Amino acid sequence: MKIRHDIHTHSLLSSCCYDPEATFENYFRRAKELGHTVFGISNHLWDEKVPGASHWYQLQMINYGLEGARNSTPDIPGIKFMIGSESEYCGMTDTLGMLAETAARFDYMLIPHTHMHMKNFVIAEDPDVKAKRAELAASLAKNNPDLSPDICRRMANSISFGDIEAMIKERTVDVVKCNSDFMYESFMKLMNNTEFKKLVKTVPTSVAHSFHPCGFNREMTAKIIRAVSEERLVECFELARDMGVFIEINTGAFTHAATDYEGEELIRVFRIALGCGCKFTFGTDTHSLKGLDDIRRADRISELIGIEEDDLAPHVRG
Repeated sequence: MKIRHDIHTHSLLSSCCYDPEATFENYFRRAKELGHTVFGISNHLWDEKVPGASHWYQLQMINYGLEGARNSTPDIPGIKFMIGSESEYCGMTDTLGMLAETAARFDYMLIPHTHMHMKNFVIAEDPDVKAKRAELAASLAKNNPDLSPDICRRMANSISFGDIEAMIKERTVDVVKCNSDFMYESFMKLMNNTEFKKLVKTVPTSVAHSFHPCGFNREMTAKIIRAVSEERLVECFELARDMGVFIEINTGAFTHAATDYEGEELIRVFRIALGCGCKFTFGTDTHSLKGLDDIRRADRISELIGIEEDDLAPHVRG
């Protein structure tokens, strides 16, 4: 099936977008050329009414993204343009970065549950990493008596998660299980979040890049996804179905195009979602103009999963 929509895109209004060509005008023009009947821009935004925004999100509040988008939406025959947002769900604190009353100002919402690269915001660092940071802080304090313990602690905390992880000689934590469990638990907590329940009744809502653990290499990503049992996936997707929550299929999460997606663990995941009766939306998650072309991956991906027109969410059918 040819996918004729893309509602997960990031323009220059998202802080993570660095392509000077990623403007609304260029996006809309290319969407028309790609044959889309529905196209949406979903920049990262955090509702300023919700406490707890990270420093990164503090630069991306509602009016910043919404007003600029509304003023830039063209009227082109044959294509429906929508303004949405990719907000945030922090599983470690059960915090949703968007109130339902604010979401009502948008055409749709994308809520991720697996931004697992956002350590100590979306997901807590595992005990091995915490212990290593404490060890480094103690070493800094011992060898630098002129520095206060607080400064030493902040210095240790400033080292990236990846660099800290590389220093750990022997793991006591099962990293695959830890992250697999988190994906399941964060999905279930999101479905049961009080504000999320209000939000999905207010505006069409998809779970962004469902069960794709962001921030890991290909091999580790596959292991983490594989570790989520069918029983857990069925539990999650049946709940989403009953709530009217849509499941996003994110082309950026698929990395085996050269082998016709052989070995993609997400094919199994979304086949289970389809079997549970879920409805889907597609998105490239692009941060560049060129990335819009990746929607063509979705044609083959939808075929492998078995998705047909009736399996798409109503608001993306055109």
